[in-house]
Amino acid sequence: MAVSRPFRCRTYLMLNDLDREIFAERAIVLAQYPDEPDEHVLLRFLAHVFFYDDHLEDAPGWIENGEPDACVRALTGEMQVWIECGPPPIKRLTKALGRHKDARFVCFFSDEDEARVSMDEIAKAKPRNLHQLEVHLVDAAMMARLEDVGSRSMTWSATITEGRVWLDCDGEMVEGALQRLR
Repeated sequence: MAVSRPFRCRTYLMLNDLDREIFAERAIVLAQYPDEPDEHVLLRFLAHVFFYDDHLEDAPGWIENGEPDACVRALTGEMQVWIECGPPPIKRLTKALGRHKDARFVCFFSDEDEARVSMDEIAKAKPRNLHQLEVHLVDAAMMARLEDVGSRSMTWSATITEGRVWLDCDGEMVEGALQRLR
């Protein structure tokens, strides 16, 4: 049986985050698996914009049940930031919250209904260290526009100020915000 190979998605990001005083440039290369929705990949790219860190890396969360979608690890290998894009597997998140008691956890959504349902499911699971979990929602209009202009190889210029983001995606301007739900 042949194993489906992932598509290679490459974005060059020029980030001006005026709120956090971060000015950076980085090539971001992600693997998109054949069964992985475009929306999920876009959320993974946006994680690099909104939660930029010099050590933020893509992780195999789509194919590895015990791993996040993106993360930051200390030089010792200890988890510092765990990012889930879209509805997370509740068991995986609950286990990770218990295991990584000092890490920052972020669930990052593009659909408000999915976010609310996931927050309810997470609360029902009663994980340890729930206070470490942040839930964020991307502006729906921005996400829809990104899905229209997105491609597997792009250059993004992002400016963030006062909680709003302006993305220039290969000449297409997209504007939106990130809302913190929890």
